[in-house]
Formats: sequence, C-alpha cells, structure tokens
Amino acid sequence: MESLKEFIAKHKVNKEKADDFVIYLSNLIKERGYSKDSQVYNKANISRQTWSSIMSGKHIPSLNNLIKIVFALELNNHECKYLLKKAGYTLSSANNYYLIIRYCIENKIYDLSKLNDLLAENGYKDSLIA
Repeated sequence: MESLKEFIAKHKVNKEKADDFVIYLSNLIKERGYSKDSQVYNKANISRQTWSSIMSGKHIPSLNNLIKIVFALELNNHECKYLLKKAGYTLSSANNYYLIIRYCIENKIYDLSKLNDLLAENGYKDSLIA
C-alpha cells in the first residue's frame, strides 16, 4: 500500500501537466479566432485574476470554471473531453448532472443560462454553473 505522501505526490498537479493544459487551451482560443484573452474570460464570466492564474499555469481551474470556458469557446464534445482530461476531470455518464452538461454540448446549447435552467429543472438548483 502506498503512503499518503506518495499518493499526494502522484496525484498533485505538476507544472508539466499545467503547461500542457495551458498550451491546449491557448490553441483552442486561437483556433476560435479570439485575439484577446479578455474576450474569453469575460464571455466565460471569469475574473481577470482567476484567468491569469489559469493561463500562467499556477493552477488548474475548477470544474465549474472549465465548464464556463467550454461554453464560452463553444467546444464540441471531443474538444471538451480532451480539455477536461488535460485538467484531470471527466464528465461521467454515471452522473445526471454531467449528462445534462454533455447534452448541452452535444446539442450546441452554449448559453449558460439555458444550461442552468436545465440543471434547475432536474433538481440541481444548488449546483448551478455560476
């Protein structure tokens, strides 16, 4: 059995993983034709400070912020899965909350208010994407 220290070291976000995430995200932003980061973080409703921390590789964003970025960039299902994987997340098919998010992505519903409406209608009022 591995020790707690070994477990933490194995699962802690390292600089290389954060850099890979930032590079992939930067490429998606360029592919979508955004010339300024502010266009993305404003559309995603993420603070400049949080965005700066994400893009500097200081930390991987929360799943909530990642979903907002996915919707702001209007990523398809494959791009979303890959971005989430780079950050260490997944949208599990075993969870209806995640299935609602995937439904919106697969059906190109990129309006966060519509996503939140669907989440609320299905009993996730306390888990809205803020």
